[in-house]
Amino acid sequence: MKKVMIIGAGPAGLFAAYKLAGKCDVTILDKGFPVEKRHCPSPENCNRKCALCAKLYGEGGAGTFSDGKVIFSTEIGSTLNDVEGVGLKKNHGLVDEVEKIFEKYNVHAGNVTKDMQRKIKKLEEKCTKAGMRFVHTSLAHVGTDRLVELITSFRDGLKSRGVGFVSRADVRDIRKLENGMFLAETEKESYMADKVIVAPGRVGAKWLEGIVKETGMDFTYNPMDLGVRVEVKRCITDKVTALTRDMKFIIQTPTYKDYVRTFCTCPGGKVARETHDGYNLVNGHSEKGDPYENTNFAFLVTIPFTKPMANGNEYARQIAREIRELAGDKPILQRLGDLRGGHRSKKEHVSGYVVKPSLEDVTFGDIGLALPYRILTDIIEGLQKLNRIMPGVNNDDTLLYAPEAKFHALRIKNSDGYLQTSIQGIYVAGDGAGLSRGIVGAAACGILAAEGILKELE
Repeated sequence: MKKVMIIGAGPAGLFAAYKLAGKCDVTILDKGFPVEKRHCPSPENCNRKCALCAKLYGEGGAGTFSDGKVIFSTEIGSTLNDVEGVGLKKNHGLVDEVEKIFEKYNVHAGNVTKDMQRKIKKLEEKCTKAGMRFVHTSLAHVGTDRLVELITSFRDGLKSRGVGFVSRADVRDIRKLENGMFLAETEKESYMADKVIVAPGRVGAKWLEGIVKETGMDFTYNPMDLGVRVEVKRCITDKVTALTRDMKFIIQTPTYKDYVRTFCTCPGGKVARETHDGYNLVNGHSEKGDPYENTNFAFLVTIPFTKPMANGNEYARQIAREIRELAGDKPILQRLGDLRGGHRSKKEHVSGYVVKPSLEDVTFGDIGLALPYRILTDIIEGLQKLNRIMPGVNNDDTLLYAPEAKFHALRIKNSDGYLQTSIQGIYVAGDGAGLSRGIVGAAACGILAAEGILKELE
């Protein structure tokens, strides 16, 4: 039985293993802990610098401590439609397969009634008239409080089918040997395999960049996503989130013609902090039942970089590092009215806020000092347009947290329709490889890479 090594136990790695189990000798190496040992010392507010962040690394990937929105779409969270040799039809089949696997673990997309369909169509028409796009998606909401249980069940199912898991395996190097086998080295051990799937997830993007350059794989850079997390009262968004929980609006701004998009909407949720190496980011969580009074969502500006600086992700990291220094190692929070008025927000005024911040460990400050003028202009103009669809989102009392960024890493070029790289025998999958932006997209990549391996073995 041929040996397959998967690097990364996030959705891409887990679903690749699901497809390969019983047909290959599969081992998953992951830098983090087993899911039941992923304990964050400050889960409500990730503000401690741990040697290895349990919220970002480990079985299940960084999404294990998200709010568990599983979006069954070929357009949202995936780039496979545009990958040579894949395309829309193939991607539809992959997403359908991912959905069927999730259903085995009691994760089901919500039903869309005829009345909801009618309202969705009216919303789409309203957005068109406002000069923006609305994308409706089929979605299941697991909930932050239920994800560990789901990942544990999925992992144990793979183990029962013979898949091996190695935790705390920080892969330092991958080499192709003269005999065609691959060698992966960690600080303590070495592992051999006939085929390799590299699926480190979005927090492994920087690591993968080093591997790609060292091995000589062909790649390009993805666009940059940088912006803020918006927090409003639930009543502002409820009519839209009742139709589609993770609302997807795509807005072109008038001044720079950039695109701003809503992402990761958390109705009845809380804003959360992520502590990275050298910078902080904000994110959003929502539990099953949506128990809190606010809704938050990412509002991201997408800008492709070309030259001389082609790596937009590194640009976004530099901005995040500067914000960390500016804000005293915390995210920055500002009322939209204060931003427009040209003065910083102050903590002593929070008792008068209509929207109470759900994340308290922040610096009340001035996002105008934190984000570039172009990004700020896009955000302000984007909220003005979005207000035509959701009146109230552009109120002075709307809260903005910075920085929010999504790192999509390099876009590693494939040599076939199964995500094999320019190095024969190495496949890539998921967010860290620049091929997806979410759970389902990553899982579909994993299945596709596994299909490529099985095809070769036949």
